[in-house]
Amino acid sequence: MTPPDTPQGRILAAIDLGSNSFHLGIARALDGSIQPMHRMKQRVQLAEEADEQGNLHPEAMERGLECLSQFSQRLTEMRFDDIRIVATYALRQAPNRREFIRQAREILDYPIEVISGREEARLIYTGVSQNQSLPFPTLVIDIGGGSTELIIGQGHEPRQMESLNMGCVSYQSRYFTDSKLSPKRMRKAILAAEQQLEKLQQRYLRQGFHAAIGCSGTIKAIASIVNDGDLGQPVTLEQLEKLAKRIVEFDHAEQLPFDHLAELRRKVLPSGLAILIACFRQLEIQQIEFSEHALREGVLSELADEALHQDVQKRTIISLQKRYQLDRLHSERVFASASQLYHQAKLGPKKHKPWLHFAAALHEIGLQINYRGIHKHGEYILTNSNLPGFTLEEQQLLAFLVRWHRKKLSGCEPPKLQLMDKEAILALLLPLRLSVLMHLGRRHHIPLPQMELKKRTLRLTFGDNLKEDDLLAADLEMERLHLEELGWNLEWR
Repeated sequence: MTPPDTPQGRILAAIDLGSNSFHLGIARALDGSIQPMHRMKQRVQLAEEADEQGNLHPEAMERGLECLSQFSQRLTEMRFDDIRIVATYALRQAPNRREFIRQAREILDYPIEVISGREEARLIYTGVSQNQSLPFPTLVIDIGGGSTELIIGQGHEPRQMESLNMGCVSYQSRYFTDSKLSPKRMRKAILAAEQQLEKLQQRYLRQGFHAAIGCSGTIKAIASIVNDGDLGQPVTLEQLEKLAKRIVEFDHAEQLPFDHLAELRRKVLPSGLAILIACFRQLEIQQIEFSEHALREGVLSELADEALHQDVQKRTIISLQKRYQLDRLHSERVFASASQLYHQAKLGPKKHKPWLHFAAALHEIGLQINYRGIHKHGEYILTNSNLPGFTLEEQQLLAFLVRWHRKKLSGCEPPKLQLMDKEAILALLLPLRLSVLMHLGRRHHIPLPQMELKKRTLRLTFGDNLKEDDLLAADLEMERLHLEELGWNLEWR
């Protein structure tokens, strides 16, 4: 539940760890509006010189950590009520991201959420739509350092969302090596981006849009150049192609005559321009307007209204239940029992209970593939689906709970998460497993037992009900053997 605004409002902070730039936004939430108070931006090019596997280069990591130290200093200078830190493409792709996140947490002392590409797209659209009116279907484009997000939406509702693995830093490294420029290099970069856009072209054109909005530093820099600093004027394909011809007249990016651009921005300008030209051509864009609002503002909007974020998660769960034709009444019964057991045994904090609800709602999702191995199929679906409103860590937790909600526990190892520790994860898994067991085969007639926790022993008290149900007793005996594999004891009477 979102805390009420004080007369002075709630001070919120959002940090966006992008592949090209890191952003800090501080705002005040007051009377339903968000008032920006402070912004910081630093180009760190975290994705620069990453190896073929996507591992971050030590120097890029050092630049990122140095930037976070500056952000931390600013945050300690003022009071704030809530903060959220999200990381995008570079950390999403990097196998060595845990090392960067570990060091970043030592500096900031707050969890860092690595979000999926479509979740990034959703938050970008939220940032734009919460800060300006979008009464007609609108295409929103954000060209980042490692990825480009394209969203079609109307009002506050995104209808199409995609994140493509093409960004101004990654394309600069691939097509403009050592900052060298030529018409051939520009053509190759544009063609590569057009190939990426082929996968969504027909779907987006069928959906249709009446206007296009661009956000991010890349589009801002391009709009500023072609319109002599007037960011209120739209940008056309003719202007972009004219700029491309002008750029490739030079041999190196550092020779470009755009003195108002920082060196790092000038370096990635040709690659960002190539991606934007490809977007115009493939999606038949007539003109695009620039918006100052993007991911950071989307994060702040959902911090200001926590119910907004929770509503997105709830809609995602309901959408999955409908798509996979799940028995929602049965799921609610499983959740009610699991929630009561969790509460009785005082297994963990109340704030973790929504995960019981989510896991119970989706525990049978693997049925769509096959009942045999339902738990493994469920894990696969949840690991590989796009779940709006959920970070990659949250998606990992949900997939884990569904994977181990039944059957043997050999090999069960809770994931290492910032979200919660191993014991807290197991505290959710245990009542979920017991609830699923008690409702096995749609067995809803059994009165719920009382459950107590003593050290690592769970004690269930059924009373006389158990004497009349040999099948339940046999199921409990099997579960006792399974829980022993985790070092837990199960007793009942």
